[in-house]
Amino acid sequence: MSARMRIGIHYEYPFGGMATRPEWLPNGAADWRRDLTLIKSTGFDSIRIRIGFDSSLDEVAQLLEICHELGLEVLFGFATFYVGNDFLAEFPDAKVVDRQGQAYPVHEYDYRWLRACIDHPEYRLRRDQLIAACAARFGRHPAVFAWDVHNEPSVGPGDHPCYCQHTLARYRQDLAARFLTVEALNQRWGTAFDSFSALLPPHDSSPEPDGFWRDWREFVSRNLSTFLLEGAACIKAQLPDAAASFNYTYPFAPQHGGQDWWIVSQLDYASHSNYPGLPHETAAEVGVRIDLLKALAPGKAVWVAEFQGGPFANYPLWRGIQLETEVNKIFSHGCQALYFYRWDPLMCGPEPWINGLTEPDTYDTERRAAAQRVIAELRQHEPWIAEGRTVPARVGIYLPRHVVWTANAHEALLEKTVHGLYALLLDLGYSTVFVTEPISLRCDLEVLVLPFPVGYTEAEWQTILEFAARGGHVIVDLPMTTLQDAAEAAAHLDLHCANLIRPIYFLVSGWALTDSQGSFAGYAFHERVEMRNGEAVALFRDNGLPGLVAAGPGGRMLTSAFPLGRSYFSSLHQGLRATVGRWLTQALPPDLEIHGVPVEYRALVEGRVLQSPHGSLLFVMNRSGYSWRIQVAARGYLPVELALPSYGAVRQQLESAG
Repeated sequence: MSARMRIGIHYEYPFGGMATRPEWLPNGAADWRRDLTLIKSTGFDSIRIRIGFDSSLDEVAQLLEICHELGLEVLFGFATFYVGNDFLAEFPDAKVVDRQGQAYPVHEYDYRWLRACIDHPEYRLRRDQLIAACAARFGRHPAVFAWDVHNEPSVGPGDHPCYCQHTLARYRQDLAARFLTVEALNQRWGTAFDSFSALLPPHDSSPEPDGFWRDWREFVSRNLSTFLLEGAACIKAQLPDAAASFNYTYPFAPQHGGQDWWIVSQLDYASHSNYPGLPHETAAEVGVRIDLLKALAPGKAVWVAEFQGGPFANYPLWRGIQLETEVNKIFSHGCQALYFYRWDPLMCGPEPWINGLTEPDTYDTERRAAAQRVIAELRQHEPWIAEGRTVPARVGIYLPRHVVWTANAHEALLEKTVHGLYALLLDLGYSTVFVTEPISLRCDLEVLVLPFPVGYTEAEWQTILEFAARGGHVIVDLPMTTLQDAAEAAAHLDLHCANLIRPIYFLVSGWALTDSQGSFAGYAFHERVEMRNGEAVALFRDNGLPGLVAAGPGGRMLTSAFPLGRSYFSSLHQGLRATVGRWLTQALPPDLEIHGVPVEYRALVEGRVLQSPHGSLLFVMNRSGYSWRIQVAARGYLPVELALPSYGAVRQQLESAG
């Protein structure tokens, strides 16, 4: 697909999923035309639909014709993750079963999905038939520009699903194909099954990287990936040149939900859902997912196919003013499409008052007016955004697939670790990429960050140490899952660890840090270990032992005796940021410096530069309630002075410094 910026909105009902048809508006061509005309006037250029098992393809055809007439494009999606109660009444064995034996849904008002196991033969047949029928009928429609074969995939709710008979049958077939005899399988894992047909997967989790539990959960993830890719193949069988993908959510729990982001390179575009959280956490949470997809699908477009357009119970976008910051944030990363969730004037089923972008009997909401303004402002820079790429990063977070799986097995809080490290680097002014394959000395990074250094091979450790020996710098967030994990990682740096302490408190607890001169150096939260050797960069005030040390070749490996990423994400404290910054900036000047924002608020101001054939565009986003006159110095560009509004964003074209 050619590069362009799309800003669209979900327009789902009454076309599938949770819809109980009489309860939902709009209903019929006149209503659709009214809504689509208003969608167009708001500034949206496309819609995302999701076709379900209860959809009428004749009605879909009517909708597509109206879209084409109005000049609206359509991202054609599917809501087949959801089945109605009538299907479950006919096929009760289709329910998802977790490892406790609980079947889902638990009753007819349990709206969680999946509501049918992906391995149920009738469900699978109907899913494939629906996708194929839509591809055959609408594949050449001029309004349809791309396909989304599944939304927010998982293997279902509950505790590590799915243990139903259909998934077990597939696992047994998979094992038989790999091991050939049950005797070989028993020898491999110390089991005593009489036959493959008698085999039961384990129910108890284990950190063993090559154990029976890991094999079972790897199969579940691989099985889900196969299911999703087969959905895309249904499209490709009839439309070889069509753009097809599916919409991701969460990269950090493949062991539980089965979602494997590492297959995204096999898709035509990388798509994910984006629901902003608390203002001080959103910059990192959103940025991590976008930049991880960019690393996993290099050269492919990254989209936000589901963006919160208004209030949810647990999210803060209650007013349109906050839309400006978050929409600008997404496009500042070089994303090429964003779809608001969603346009529905009346929601009476399981999701009443879903977002407030529109409300019953009216479209004149403050959030719709804000969206209209924000879209119009962004359109002024569409050429820069559509072809823009973020500046090449010199700092990388090491997150290959095995690290995510190992963290799952050790029940580590990897998500908060990664978010915190990303936030720390962002607030220090560094652009960051993810290293998603085993590290190579050929990488052109200058700083490497290790969020969970457990389960590395000796070859990985050797490469990391050689990276430091050649002049690179490394930040090691020492694992605090067990003392053994911490000690094994520290040993590679000639450090000794003892006495892991894990405080229990109903609030965040921890310790103060001092620098080598005894001045306050920030806070260390959560766990800590006693760490010996290395050059102390910061000390625990209460016992004088190192909290941060410079270790490894040339002292170029900053290592924490506490969870550095989680500590920073718990507080975004300027003291800890300054301490790490003094060590890091000696080795590498920041990519972006922002002056004029008080240090206490720096974590609420985010800046990023997009480079394009049309020139370079600076984005600055402010999540605080204060406005400032700021000066921004981006590496390689002339400094600029800007008026930064509260809860807002500014964009400024930059001139090269040389």
